[in-house]
Amino acid sequence: MKHTLTNFNEKQTQILNLLNRLLRFLQQGTQAGVSIDPSLIKKLENNIAHVVDEKLKVALIGGFSEGKTSIAAAWMEKLDKSTMKISHQESSNEVKVYEIGEEFVLIDTPGLFGFKEQQNAQTFEVEKYKDLTKKHVSDAHLVLYVMNSTNPIKESHKEDMYWLFRTLNLLPRTIFVLSRFDEVADVEDEDDYQENLNIKQQNVIGRLQDMISLTQEEINTLSIVAVAANPFDEGIDYWLENIEQFKALSHITHLQTATANKITQNGGSEALDAEMRTSVISDILHKQLPIAIDANASISHEVGQLEKAYQRLDNQMRNTQAQISETQITLSNFVTHYFADLIMQAKGCSIETFSDFYEREIGDEGIMINNKLQNEFRSQMGVINLEVEKIQTSFDSEVSHFNNTIKSLGKMGINNVLKGNFINNKTVLATRDGIVSVAKTVGLDIGKYLKFKPYGAINFAKGANAALAAVGVIIEIWDSYDKYKKEEQFKQVIDDMVKGFNEQRSDLVALIDSPEFAEKFFANYITLNNQIKELGSNLSDSRERENVFSAWLTEAKLLESELVTLF
Repeated sequence: MKHTLTNFNEKQTQILNLLNRLLRFLQQGTQAGVSIDPSLIKKLENNIAHVVDEKLKVALIGGFSEGKTSIAAAWMEKLDKSTMKISHQESSNEVKVYEIGEEFVLIDTPGLFGFKEQQNAQTFEVEKYKDLTKKHVSDAHLVLYVMNSTNPIKESHKEDMYWLFRTLNLLPRTIFVLSRFDEVADVEDEDDYQENLNIKQQNVIGRLQDMISLTQEEINTLSIVAVAANPFDEGIDYWLENIEQFKALSHITHLQTATANKITQNGGSEALDAEMRTSVISDILHKQLPIAIDANASISHEVGQLEKAYQRLDNQMRNTQAQISETQITLSNFVTHYFADLIMQAKGCSIETFSDFYEREIGDEGIMINNKLQNEFRSQMGVINLEVEKIQTSFDSEVSHFNNTIKSLGKMGINNVLKGNFINNKTVLATRDGIVSVAKTVGLDIGKYLKFKPYGAINFAKGANAALAAVGVIIEIWDSYDKYKKEEQFKQVIDDMVKGFNEQRSDLVALIDSPEFAEKFFANYITLNNQIKELGSNLSDSRERENVFSAWLTEAKLLESELVTLF
């Protein structure tokens, strides 16, 4: 019995490990997008909880007064004298469940073949012994089928045999026990014992073949032993006190070995019932998995194409970043030299030449300065913004193609597998609705953002998140000239003008050299750069999902092999 329990515990540990792996497998499959019935996961969780608390259940089945109780006592090497009746003339008339330690349960049934009935103590309903037996043996890990050694299987047992071994499918868990074998063989003579055992084994196999049509595999795995639970009617108490002699004569160790082997072969497999095995193997592994594999291959191809596009776009954006840095230097140098030239010209003006200087370099409301700055900024920024526009168009096209392909796969009935593979439209725009084109924002309409005003600058690109401080100076054209006729007064005007130029130059250079230059002057570049970074993150997520799926696929193949061989 101890060996049987050890084998059972080892088997249960094996089953529990497999069930836990299977649970993780189903959960990971759900995360990978495979369609898995949630009730299957719930049922598996319940099975795991059941296995954790499960004890080895051994059921005794046989005709009335066939010695089942005596065999149980001998097999356990203990006896519950208060309830177990071992007289050959009578048998227990109720199902008795014995809790043996913390891991073992023995179910002693009232018998199977016959028509005796009894009243249920709780419901007061009359029950046949067969019905009582069915209630308790269906979930047993081991079944000890106790038979009369003289006539083991009678023709009248055919219906019950079919019910036990075909309807309830108990044959793989059953050990056939020829009881009272001391009545048909000399148990003290090993040769006589073996000779009669071989005869009786062939008899049992033949009768089973006639009644339930055994397959060759079933014949090969049949377990048939012969015991004498109470040799020479000496009584259980006597034999328990002379245990070594009892083991030799009773051959009970043959039964104990058979139970241990049967547990090794079959014990615990009920934890994963036929319905669940069918669901896991047939539905998930044979139906859902091939679909998921095909979908994953298609997605992997599309992700690979998008990764190539991402690398190309990312390189283009790096080149654009370098161009923006060069533009900063160019514009900063231009502003510095341009205002230096204005200052030099202003300082070189006389009252007589000032009018020409004003018309040529400043103009009404500073229009000449505005035009000069506008043309230079347009020249430097236009090329970059057109490049950003091209990259944006390419980006939109690649993302749109990817999402449309994924949607087309969804129409093939594999939506669950595609979950999480779409490029997120909230973070990476497939279209740029609401975004003003670069050409309109900077290339063609820049003039309205560059205004020449006294004492300061105005912000540029309110709609494009960019700012450009334009030059402003104090000039009171001919009014000033008329008012300040003297050289000293004119000199003050020039000094104020130079001061204004210096301030505007400093402000513009500071703006151009600031870390926010790209954000202020190339807002669409910043937006696109963020979109491409988000695309890179999405691609990484897709590859991670693919790695998870590949690992899941490997586990699926291993589990399928184990499920098939184990059950």
